[in-house]
Amino acid sequence: MKLSARLQMNADLVPAGSRTADIGCDHGFVSIYLAEESICDRVLALDIREGPLSAARKNIAAAGLSDRIECRLSDGLEKLSPGEADTLLMAGMGGRLVCSILNNRKEILAETEVLVLQPQSDVEEVRRQLPAMGFQIEEERCCCDGGKWYIAIRAVRSDECRSCTGAEYRYGWILPQKRDPLYYSYLVEEREKAERVASELEKQTTAGAAAGLIRQRHTLAMLSDTLSLYGGTEEII
Repeated sequence: MKLSARLQMNADLVPAGSRTADIGCDHGFVSIYLAEESICDRVLALDIREGPLSAARKNIAAAGLSDRIECRLSDGLEKLSPGEADTLLMAGMGGRLVCSILNNRKEILAETEVLVLQPQSDVEEVRRQLPAMGFQIEEERCCCDGGKWYIAIRAVRSDECRSCTGAEYRYGWILPQKRDPLYYSYLVEEREKAERVASELEKQTTAGAAAGLIRQRHTLAMLSDTLSLYGGTEEII
């Protein structure tokens, strides 16, 4: 199974030997990869829509993996029982929805050791809520796929609660501390976008524009703090 850059990034964060539930499995490509590569002996593939799940079943059967991947029609974690999986993979949905799904089934969360999350939006909200769920971020990855940037998080069960700055919640700390060159490109793009928006807002005189300008300047300050972790850029770009 050849995965896209985004799906490969997500699959790479799944621990070897884990019992994984792929929530929102879509066409089942990551589930198939996890089984084919013997990362997981068994995978539970769940999706809320019958169409994608039917496609997943066909793809799984074509790969000869129907005995190792079980498909379930499920609204979030609805059809998952406590203890069936020690790892939850959730990708391709908004961050607030991810948090809502997890918080709505605390009995499932209590039996989970690892979360692999790739929110399409509101990554900051996910980072903020994970400690309250009993998880600490262990690893983050980023990629650019089809001209869009994606960030994936692996969080592990932990009683520790890291004290984070606003910039760390917004842009993370693991990739900047590693001086990850791809993430540096993402941050530079975000800074350029914020600078363009701020420049346009400076030309306007409405109260809304003034409030927007304050927000953009705050964003630029957080980006500056994050980019400062990279030090000199000579070795990065």
